[in-house]
Amino acid sequence: MATYFDIYGNPTKPKSASAMLPLVLLLLASGAGNYWLWKERVRTTGEVNAANTKLVMAEAAHKEMTEKVEKLEAERDALAEAKEQAVKDAQAKALELAKLKEGEAGEEGKEADSADKAKGEAKGETKGETKGETKGEAKAETKTKAAAKEKPKPKGKKKTAAGASRTKGDGGGSKPAEREL
Repeated sequence: MATYFDIYGNPTKPKSASAMLPLVLLLLASGAGNYWLWKERVRTTGEVNAANTKLVMAEAAHKEMTEKVEKLEAERDALAEAKEQAVKDAQAKALELAKLKEGEAGEEGKEADSADKAKGEAKGETKGETKGETKGEAKAETKTKAAAKEKPKPKGKKKTAAGASRTKGDGGGSKPAEREL
């Protein structure tokens, strides 16, 4: 073995490999840590990209649904307006029909009224009594108009042969033996 001397000429011991071991272990630990962090970074970046893709898709779906909702609300409003207009038209037609019926009845009624007035004057009735009669007639006419304005109820579904055989009293055949298969 060789003997080493320091700058003053004193003999020194050679450095052992044991001093290098901690440095090598530190270098290996650092490399392993960096490799693990790099893998985590790649995994996290992938997750972020997937989340961003889902977010973009969700925003597109949200925008599409918002547009559909706005379109359906506009359609609903238009249908409500059309319904109101149809109701007004139906009321106007019913009123016109009532006026036409009243006009037809009025022509017949004028002839009858003139005969009634002649009879009333002969009996001694006053004008107030004849007005009372016309008020009663007017009330009857408004009732018929109100009945004409009512909407007809929608017809129920057609009964099938099995449904037609049931009666109200039996509750639709609550027992299994009574039911038709």
